[in-house]
Amino acid sequence: MDLLQSSLLNITASHCPQSSMRGLINPGAYCSINSVVQCLYKTPELRDLIRRVDDEHSPRESVPSSLKRLVYEMSEDAHSPCNPSSLVDSMRAYGGVSFYAQEDSDAVFRCILEALARGCEHAKRIGALWDIKSEDCVRCLGCNNVQTRRNKSNTVPVFIEDNLPNELQRYIEGYSENTLTRCDYYCGQCQTSTQVEITGNVVSLPPAVCVAIQHVHNIGKNTANIVKLAKRVAFPENLDLKYMMKDPEVHRTVYELYAVVAHIGTHHCGHYTAYVRGDDDTWYHADDTLVRACSWEDTLGAGLEYLEDSTTSVSLYVFHYWHLGKCIL
Repeated sequence: MDLLQSSLLNITASHCPQSSMRGLINPGAYCSINSVVQCLYKTPELRDLIRRVDDEHSPRESVPSSLKRLVYEMSEDAHSPCNPSSLVDSMRAYGGVSFYAQEDSDAVFRCILEALARGCEHAKRIGALWDIKSEDCVRCLGCNNVQTRRNKSNTVPVFIEDNLPNELQRYIEGYSENTLTRCDYYCGQCQTSTQVEITGNVVSLPPAVCVAIQHVHNIGKNTANIVKLAKRVAFPENLDLKYMMKDPEVHRTVYELYAVVAHIGTHHCGHYTAYVRGDDDTWYHADDTLVRACSWEDTLGAGLEYLEDSTTSVSLYVFHYWHLGKCIL
């Protein structure tokens, strides 16, 4: 176990007994995928849908089939950690991530969902659990011509600049995709250079919502100037997304937190772990092979800690919420 992992264990206040959840082996650079897999494993409906993945239409070396085998293994009543290597090999073959160095957990999550979306019908249904459908309206201020475009994404990005709220619910209320933007534009309708007004609204919420905190910031002109922001983001157990909706009254918009990805270190070096809510509503801290029960207070406080050098922080990086009620897909 390296220094970063040891430090993260020291700042976890709970010393509860070992849980019945299974850890995941990390031979060196798998911590990002291990944290993402623990979150996926605790996603309602995923475990049921992944069992239906058709092996005949999903080759054994594909991401859906590898994820299916790993989920099966994690479901077995055993205390030994599981090996995610076959899933890692499948993701390398699929493209987008290498795992020869530490990968960004948000990129790992999006790569898995993209691979599922290109799989068999049941794999596609798993990928769709996170599909957020939105609508952008572009209005020319010269001729009032309006163009509408439909989009689909699987994360809600949250930017934590100094002038923006650091409380997640307040951010959603005031700085959602519903924000109006103006920019220069050449309008093909009136054939003149003018300005356009752009508004965006979410038209359909999925059962699962992934909120990704943008913790890195470029303070220069190249990657050497990318730094990790240590600003803490306060997050609620229940999150209301009605402020992002085009028609909030026809949707159930309240979501409950069930998993969090945490990162300790800098932008260039660090370690990922996950906090997940178990089937018994107990929270667990999954740190590769080590999984321990913890409290909700431990999860809330995970982003408040700094290591001794005061420059290396623990940041809560990705939040996974599940709807409290029926969503329209």
